[in-house]
Amino acid sequence: MKKISLILTLLLLLVLGGCSSIKRAMKAGEVAKINNVKATIVTTQGDINFYLYPEAAPVTIANFINLSKRGFYDDLKFHRVIDNFMAQGGDPLETGMGGPGYQIEDEFVEWLDFYQTGMLAMANAGPNTGGSQFFMTMYAADWLNQKHTVFGEVISDSDLAIIRKLEIGDKIKEIRFEGDIDFFLALEKDRIDFWNETLDRNYPDLKKYPVKDITDPVFAETYANYKDELLRIQEKKLKTAKPYDPKFIPAWIRYIDNKYTAAKKKEEVSSSERLEERNEDNLSVIATSVTVSKSDNVTSEDVSVVTSDDKGTITETSTETSSESSDKPEDTETK
Repeated sequence: MKKISLILTLLLLLVLGGCSSIKRAMKAGEVAKINNVKATIVTTQGDINFYLYPEAAPVTIANFINLSKRGFYDDLKFHRVIDNFMAQGGDPLETGMGGPGYQIEDEFVEWLDFYQTGMLAMANAGPNTGGSQFFMTMYAADWLNQKHTVFGEVISDSDLAIIRKLEIGDKIKEIRFEGDIDFFLALEKDRIDFWNETLDRNYPDLKKYPVKDITDPVFAETYANYKDELLRIQEKKLKTAKPYDPKFIPAWIRYIDNKYTAAKKKEEVSSSERLEERNEDNLSVIATSVTVSKSDNVTSEDVSVVTSDDKGTITETSTETSSESSDKPEDTETK
């Protein structure tokens, strides 16, 4: 689904000629690299490789990457394995009752579901109760559609074969990633900061993984190229005669744009507040100096200088942070 023949594209453009075409191809290659995020779950049975779909489940993937980079999943057991159905892990208690200490919402899209085998999805205890536990399907499980967030898919049959070999007690050694994961983490920085506060309280020995703000200059060109390429794909698809449902592309464009705009606005407001505070401090100092010049005998009580905290405060309301009570996927029979 995400296999991209960039070399063939570049060769074709070289034959056709044109510097502008080559530049567009270079941008497309960069964008493809960004969107082509992969995860490797290293287990005691072998490596399982997945394509991830940030355009379908950005919050879920940010949560999964952040937990992985902080070492949350390292050495955890697969606590639940059902033959011909799924293998489930990611519980720090290894009982099916544990989680990170916060919950995330469900993310459903029509074009990503359980009709395929080898899907990577979030376990939960009901709507909008995702946490850290995830599961991997061995066969199609369509009764789970719209009940569990799907955010990945196995890359090959050999990956699926390893899932089918897993047993209760097998371990996750680590989880590795390919692709520009820092860009996607930056889109969710506010959420991740909140999650990390909870993780640091509950699991103080976890590794640290710094997350940049999306307005950081390092992402400026990436953001512009990514949005331009998505728009180009959208325009091209709308002109084609073939049936095409373009909903997910504009939705993803809007999502990225809203995240970037909100972060930029927050940065501008913060800068404006700091400027106002400095101006108030300067006025206070001026007023103090005028008072001093009018009095021959000034005591320390006559001088009053206004100071203020130079740090903004961000308040984020979350859903109830109780741990998952039955963080399991549905395991009913297919009807």
